[in-house]
Amino acid sequence: MTLSQNQPPTSHHARNHHRALWIGWASLFLAVFVYCAGLGSDHLATNGDELLYAQISKLTAATGELLPLQTLDDRLRNTKPPLLFWQGILSTDWGNHWSLALLRAPNVLYTLLTASLMLLIGWKRTRSIPLGLTAALLFLCFFSTYRYGRVFLTSAPESFWLFAPLALLLLHKEPRFPTGILWPWIWGGMIGIGLLYKSFALVIPVALTMALWQLRSRDWRLRPFMIQDFWRIAMMVVAALLLFSLWFWLDPHPMLVLKDFVLRENAGKFDTGGENYFLNIIWGQSSIWRIVVSYPLNAGLLGLLTVAVIGDAWKRRHHLSQLEVFLWIWMLVLAAFFCIPNQRDERYLLPAMPALALLMAIRLGHLPRWICMVTIAASGIILLGLPGLALLLQHAAGIFLYPCWLLLPLAGSLVVMTLALSQKELTRPLLPTSVLLVYLGYYLFLIPLDHGPGLFRGEGIESVIGSEVSVPANFNAREESYGFLLPGAIVKPYNQWILPAKTPFIVISQPLDQKAPEGMILGKRLNMIDRFNAQETRDILLGNVTHHLFHWDWLVQQN
Repeated sequence: MTLSQNQPPTSHHARNHHRALWIGWASLFLAVFVYCAGLGSDHLATNGDELLYAQISKLTAATGELLPLQTLDDRLRNTKPPLLFWQGILSTDWGNHWSLALLRAPNVLYTLLTASLMLLIGWKRTRSIPLGLTAALLFLCFFSTYRYGRVFLTSAPESFWLFAPLALLLLHKEPRFPTGILWPWIWGGMIGIGLLYKSFALVIPVALTMALWQLRSRDWRLRPFMIQDFWRIAMMVVAALLLFSLWFWLDPHPMLVLKDFVLRENAGKFDTGGENYFLNIIWGQSSIWRIVVSYPLNAGLLGLLTVAVIGDAWKRRHHLSQLEVFLWIWMLVLAAFFCIPNQRDERYLLPAMPALALLMAIRLGHLPRWICMVTIAASGIILLGLPGLALLLQHAAGIFLYPCWLLLPLAGSLVVMTLALSQKELTRPLLPTSVLLVYLGYYLFLIPLDHGPGLFRGEGIESVIGSEVSVPANFNAREESYGFLLPGAIVKPYNQWILPAKTPFIVISQPLDQKAPEGMILGKRLNMIDRFNAQETRDILLGNVTHHLFHWDWLVQQN
């Protein structure tokens, strides 16, 4: 006897609904843990600019003033508006409690708030809490969110403040501006905060999106739009730009802001370096194709699902719901806008990723199950690769690194993925969970790199407090990472591949299979390298992984 003969369809639907709710809330708890755990790690998936921004915050805080921003290199002065640096100054109490975790925590909060907006939209627009939960979880599953949404970068605040006014409009059936003269200023204030994190130029795609939304909600009738909506959008833009202009009004050197940020950082993105602009659009590292593939790339493990959503929308282009149309407008406007500069990067489209997550959640139940299964299987393969890499690291280091209890979460994760693959009704609900378990696996893999062997230990470490220590650096401000590891020391960078002349104290980074350097060893730490030259990359691809990926950092007192 079939299920439909045993119980009415409504009972079956109710059971699936409750199962989806239970899995959704449990997965959201897992996501919050994954995003909040290990924020002090030196090995989080991040971007090289993070330590540069941390350095700017520290140097600015040391002056006791919020402006002007301070840097060690004039070329890097005023590369971003000041709000991120002010955030870092305040979260660390003007540098008195200087830690990566305190710098990063506000951005994690921004990311979780953005996910909350999607949960709210899904619930209010579709009357489905599971759909809202799925949208929030898919957003947190995107690799771009995981990489840029929990570190000290502009991405998380920018995504929140640019999406927040759109989200508030989407909470209504017709996303029109509320009546009243104050609302455009309130909307403009939210957008202006986002501009103070990133760039004044971002007011253009947001305003254009809102204009198209208003036109769409008025059935593309231009006259009522011009009479009732255009002035509101104009006021919103003025309010946003006035808030951004506070930087110029408060900075004691506004002409330097104009030179560094407006002319070099923003207008400089149109500089072709003497090459043909139109040729660069279709060919090269920053061609338009980089924008075309940006959404799948940002989605990471959900890239195949992204392609499926795009294909599904194209097939149904004449039958999209109103909510879908509005979300696609935002995604397409932002992509088209960033096709114009000569520099194009997938990071520029991060503010549209919440819209993509909502679209995925809306259509997930209509897409082929095999796409979800491929994603879950890929997650399982990656998860199995992490213990393999851990064993290679432990063997190369020659010491016991990983406790046996770590096998429990690994086994539990594999059980969840097996259930998702074998049980048809669990495949889609457990899709976000499977991706989040990969991120949990990475956090567990980092345990010995973030604790114990991964930290400088011993009485000898105290001897460098107040002293200058030369540390290896392979990117702007990379030395700042050693500032967190050697609190109280004065870190000075040197080229990672060229040892400097003898200094009293130096950190020397060497492969695990090399003997300790000469001099008095004060301490050592296990480190994972994140940048490689061309020769090292080729050697890694040939299988020599641990030699280049893992190093001992030796803290040496030279004679």
